[in-house]
Amino acid sequence: MGLTGASTAGAVVGGTPANRADFPYFTIVSGGCGGALITPNRVLTASHCREGVQANREVRVGPDGIRRKAVLLAQHPVNLRELTRAGRDGVAVADLLLLQLDRAVPGVTPIPIARPADGLTAPGTVATTIGRGATQASGRGGGAFRSGVVRIQDPASCPDEISSRLDRFWSLCTRDPRLPAPGAPPPFVSACIGDSGGPLIVDRGAGPQLVATVSFGAHCGTQNDPEIYANAVNGRTWALSKRPPWTPAGTTRIEGKRRVGSKLKCVVDWLARPDRDVIFLWTGDSKLRQEGKRSFLRVGEKDRGSRLRCSARGGTAGGYGGTPQSKPVRVAR
Repeated sequence: MGLTGASTAGAVVGGTPANRADFPYFTIVSGGCGGALITPNRVLTASHCREGVQANREVRVGPDGIRRKAVLLAQHPVNLRELTRAGRDGVAVADLLLLQLDRAVPGVTPIPIARPADGLTAPGTVATTIGRGATQASGRGGGAFRSGVVRIQDPASCPDEISSRLDRFWSLCTRDPRLPAPGAPPPFVSACIGDSGGPLIVDRGAGPQLVATVSFGAHCGTQNDPEIYANAVNGRTWALSKRPPWTPAGTTRIEGKRRVGSKLKCVVDWLARPDRDVIFLWTGDSKLRQEGKRSFLRVGEKDRGSRLRCSARGGTAGGYGGTPQSKPVRVAR
């Protein structure tokens, strides 16, 4: 289960208050998730935060809360594939979501994503998790900014959480450094409600590097079970590629004569173009008029005096999305 709203693993249970200026790349995503600025105009967060992003595109970057808008988003293709196979929404492997901002963020140094050759995801590596979520399982996100130290575990020690080869490739398992030693009292350092998508950072003296993002956990540090992060190192090439498969987005307009017997066309100005499953939807006075692959609508008698709108949707390897409805056009009486 993801760590967004009323779910599981807040401001870093078992952590301590932190200075936002020490982590300038930390980003608040849609008010309910964390993220990291990885280039001047890209943020990496958790894929299971996408519903919140679709509802609220605002992000706030750095200690000054510089506001930007996420104009494009892309799920990691493996995440989308596995969610589709499972036939459900929620959390799956490669729980990574990439956001393209409307403008670069000035004065904030992005955090680099570690390379596989850096060896920063090896078992035993000490890492720092940061966030502003809840500090207990019954809490809420959006609290004070905190940080905590965790240790990356051997995947074999987390068989219930990451059991398959695919899980192990796309996930990192962490625990409070005191665990799994018996007798250690809770709370244990972990992410919690509101920390989803926040960065896991390793610094071996050459500066901080991003290795993962908060994905899921079960008990917000009240039990000695591990926390799971999405492996950003293995997603580095995708996150930094020049043309990742963005979820389709754009705007629509209607062209043609607005009278009975004529054809109207739904024209799409794609910001990110779909390459599969393209569908056009026409409505008349807010009721579905036509849905299918045709971008044209033949105006009939029943459309006389109606206000027609159109929209389009489709998919890529990075998700399914589309356009808002066009401005209405009224058919002549």
